[in-house]
Amino acid sequence: MAHGGLYARADALLPEGGRYLLRETKASTFPLEKDKVTPADPEDHHLNDVAIQAWVMEGSGLPLGRLELNLLNNQWRYPGGGDYGGLFRQLDVTGEAHARKANVPGWIAGARAVLAGGMPDMQTGRHCTEPYPCPFRPYCKTLDPPGPEHPIELLPGSAGKGLAKKLRENQGYTSILEPHPNELTGAQAALYRRIQAAHRTGEPVFEPGSDELLNALPYPRYFFDFEGIDFPVPRWAGVRPYEQVPFQWSCHIERAPGVFEHEEFLDLTGNDPSLACIQRMLHAINPDDGGPIFVHYKTYEEGRLKDLGLRHPEHEGALLEYIGRLFDLHPVVKNHYYHPRMRGSFSIKNVLPVIAPELRYDELDEVQEGTAAQVAYLYATLDPNTTPERKAELEARLRAYCRQDTWAMVEVTYFLSRSGRPQRPDGM
Repeated sequence: MAHGGLYARADALLPEGGRYLLRETKASTFPLEKDKVTPADPEDHHLNDVAIQAWVMEGSGLPLGRLELNLLNNQWRYPGGGDYGGLFRQLDVTGEAHARKANVPGWIAGARAVLAGGMPDMQTGRHCTEPYPCPFRPYCKTLDPPGPEHPIELLPGSAGKGLAKKLRENQGYTSILEPHPNELTGAQAALYRRIQAAHRTGEPVFEPGSDELLNALPYPRYFFDFEGIDFPVPRWAGVRPYEQVPFQWSCHIERAPGVFEHEEFLDLTGNDPSLACIQRMLHAINPDDGGPIFVHYKTYEEGRLKDLGLRHPEHEGALLEYIGRLFDLHPVVKNHYYHPRMRGSFSIKNVLPVIAPELRYDELDEVQEGTAAQVAYLYATLDPNTTPERKAELEARLRAYCRQDTWAMVEVTYFLSRSGRPQRPDGM
């Protein structure tokens, strides 16, 4: 329907007592408090969306009753058999949306003013990506004035970004070189000062201690990485909306210093890969040998192992054993090493180029990061137009990407151990 120069289309209008229930469906999950039971407040932009629709519908003469948000219930698990009852939960937002309707004419006037005027005098920033990415951001970025070579926003993490905002607003600092080291405060103050020192000198900072920590770890050593897919609408029994299900892993195994093997798993059948994933892990990683399992940012791998254990309780004991052996390289890098070319990030994709510059992710074909791996999985398993030749190509690229991730951890471990470069066996 159209009203007042504004067009809106409802997801669902359901007859209810002589009026219509307007139900707006989102791919977002139902908001819950920390107890995972009590409904929490919906997002502002969702309420604005419902308010705009209600304003248009009612202005067009449609009698509305209740207004609802229809949101994915991520506490629900798909029972299988095509039974999706329970996938959504409804949130009554009648009062909140009606309260916002009075703002709609002002929003329309503001939008028309923007369209009629020139380019807004505003730099790109967080408003370009929240609540949704703006497709014009790359263009607008070209209009921004040149920024400092070492922006204050290089301070990492949410706490670092908060401190950067405070220093910019209160002190006028735009570069990480400007604050006195004593102004870089908080729980991560030592990290912030290490980053600042590296950018001031243009040289990396390598703190002592990482070699003693890593060299004390026993063999065999397992360098492990999952790739997963998270469907909003689950395809396999027992899975929640947006639950990450591993469809691939790579594992470089160092049996003794410099003696490597490689194991991997990849399921592109489109069937639930979970059980086969576990069984292959049990074959590759001895649950009883106590060898450390190296990961980079263990929250992801730990979460996947816990989810697999919940869905396959017969293997939960072995998976919990794996969790107890996870060794996270991410904090070791943060606590001991920083190079200016890492640009405030401790992602393995930012660390690897400065310690092993010939191992470049941007030289991999097509699959160069996790989102691309998910896209490749979708084309390989679900697209009926994917030919066998194309599927084989995607499989090769997925394997190459995941193998690089785990070999990158080998490189990082050797570097932090001050052990030189590892010798990668041919074909691995």
